[in-house]
Amino acid sequence: MQGKDLTKTDGTDDRGGARIERTSPPLEVEITPIPFRQPVPEGRSIPWGRFLGLAILIIFCALGGAAWFLFTAEQVEIRIEPEPDGVSISGGWFAPRIGSYYLMRPGEYKLEASKNCYQTLKEPFRITKKQRQTRSFRMEKLSGRLSVQVHDAENPGILIKGAGVRIDAQEMGVTPIRAIEVKAGNRRLHITATNYQDLETLIDIEGCGKEQSGTFALVPGWADVEIRTIPERAKLFVNEKPSGQTPTILKLMPGPHRLEVRENLFKTWRKKVMVEANRDQTIGPIRLLPADGRLLLGTTPSGANVTAGKVYLGRTPLEVNLDPQTSHQIRISKQGYKNSLRDIVLSPGEKKEINMNLVPVKGRIHFNIEPSDAKLSINGKPWGKVPEKLDLIAVPQQLVIQKDGYRPFKSTLTPKPGFPQELKVTLKGKTKASQTGESSAIKAANGYSLKLIRPGTFVMGASRREQGRRSNETLRKVILKRPFYMGIKEVTNREFREFQTGHGSGSVDRYSLNRDELPVVRVTWKQAALFCNWLSKKESLPPFYIKEGDRLVAAKPLGTGYRLPTEAEWEYCARFNNSGFVKYPWGNSYPPKGKSGNYADISAKDFLPNYLPNYNDGYAITAPTGAFGPNVLGLYDLGGNVAEWCHDFYSIYPYSAGKTYRDPGGPEQGKHHVVKGAGWKDSSISNLRLSYRGYSNKNRSDLGFRICRYAGGVSGNE
Repeated sequence: MQGKDLTKTDGTDDRGGARIERTSPPLEVEITPIPFRQPVPEGRSIPWGRFLGLAILIIFCALGGAAWFLFTAEQVEIRIEPEPDGVSISGGWFAPRIGSYYLMRPGEYKLEASKNCYQTLKEPFRITKKQRQTRSFRMEKLSGRLSVQVHDAENPGILIKGAGVRIDAQEMGVTPIRAIEVKAGNRRLHITATNYQDLETLIDIEGCGKEQSGTFALVPGWADVEIRTIPERAKLFVNEKPSGQTPTILKLMPGPHRLEVRENLFKTWRKKVMVEANRDQTIGPIRLLPADGRLLLGTTPSGANVTAGKVYLGRTPLEVNLDPQTSHQIRISKQGYKNSLRDIVLSPGEKKEINMNLVPVKGRIHFNIEPSDAKLSINGKPWGKVPEKLDLIAVPQQLVIQKDGYRPFKSTLTPKPGFPQELKVTLKGKTKASQTGESSAIKAANGYSLKLIRPGTFVMGASRREQGRRSNETLRKVILKRPFYMGIKEVTNREFREFQTGHGSGSVDRYSLNRDELPVVRVTWKQAALFCNWLSKKESLPPFYIKEGDRLVAAKPLGTGYRLPTEAEWEYCARFNNSGFVKYPWGNSYPPKGKSGNYADISAKDFLPNYLPNYNDGYAITAPTGAFGPNVLGLYDLGGNVAEWCHDFYSIYPYSAGKTYRDPGGPEQGKHHVVKGAGWKDSSISNLRLSYRGYSNKNRSDLGFRICRYAGGVSGNE
């Protein structure tokens, strides 16, 4: 400030600062800077208390948190094999180790461990709420590298290339194998090579990337089999595969082998040999035998019996092998023909064909017939007017003598050479025949037997209360006014093949349905109807069936030719009993007892879904016709064996209490025909009943037929 003297003599200024004395001359002074400090406002001091309180709070919280962790953490033992070089655990809050345990709260963690020569272990794990827990881990050693080669055990200098190598279950390739990666530890080595025995052994893989090599010896698995023959250079086959010529040495693997030696003009030699590894064997010398000669023998007529010495060879036409360079006396015989003898010598491998005409042996038949202009049929073939005498071959001859307006006469007669026979017949008129009665049984031209069934009345179908009853079995009253002949048995394969040569009924599973004595099956309704017409023609009877477009229908008026039984006729014959009408072929109770018929029994359980568990009739499929007892009418297999075609088109009959059906033959048209009777496939209570009604338009393995025809006489209105 102006006018104010700032100099004082006491050495201080008026603000209390340092005083600078000024003298003349002035002194040189060094000034040292002093660090600036924030001045403390008057009336305020530093809050050391607050800082102390905060620190205490922090310490208290830390101690509380530590206490909480200790109370909530679990003791966990971590086991790692082998002992690692370093371990770290991440996840959770933290995992302090106390002695051999870790303290961990429940939650998810991740372990990481490392060790020289081992793969780094990285494994997640979980800690649960449990006081003491153990978590175990195993470290995997680093893989090693392996080289493999193999050689012949008997010839170590021979290396085997292409041998398959498998370690444990993993295919590793084929030899030679070089430095393939293999997991450390004991490993199972498996080596296979063609014509060598398999090798299996344990190997120890050190691991840590180390390379190891192994050389293994394979033992030959074959054996040398020497084959020698007389003559040499015969063709050799092993297991049906060409294998060169004899003599030769085969290298065969252990096990059974089929050997064959073939050579022209010699018999084939066959043998089954068992080969063991490294066990050589010699077979032979095999002396081949001269080949059989081949004889093809035919006769006119065919069917002649052929024997060589005392050995029966079969029936002509015949093809048979005979020992070569040997005289064979061949005897040929057939009923009605002279025996023939022939000496035959065949060269090795020779094929000779012989055809012989057999000389018939005849007997004379004298005919004494009234009326004299009647016609004669022999074995189904029309002959013409009955002659006074006739020489016929001495075999059973089926003779039919007939004339319009008269009942035909049928007879089977065997002529006797040197012993003439007389056949005296007086034909009966139809009116007289009806008065005197019909024959109780007749035979068709092919030998098929039929039995006379007299007129009768019965109720077809089944009551609604009958167990197993079907809705198509409506009760209906039926009157059979016209007598008829019913086939005693079902038509057989042999009988049907006379009509249709070469028909085959086939087989089921391993069982044949085609034997001569079995009922014919796999025939359509049309085939069965045509069989009837064929048989009618053989006896010069009017055919029952005629063609109408592409189908067969009954001729009108109904004639006496052979036909299929109507449904009513079939059921009448099947259910008839002296004391009434029965439900089943064996009576009125179910199931069948004993051997009541051929049904689905326990013998067919392997190929049928349903069968009678406590029934065994002795036949898995069809039985020979007539194998079981007849019913009271003398008819066989009307229940069982095979189901049977009926004449009728299938329809459902409406119930009418007051309606009576007279000789019903079914509707005039339809898509299916009625099928009656159970067969070898049936076991249910429904199908085994005689009132059961089936239908079909196809052939089946369990469906055949029998035939019938109207009798010549008529009861009631025709």
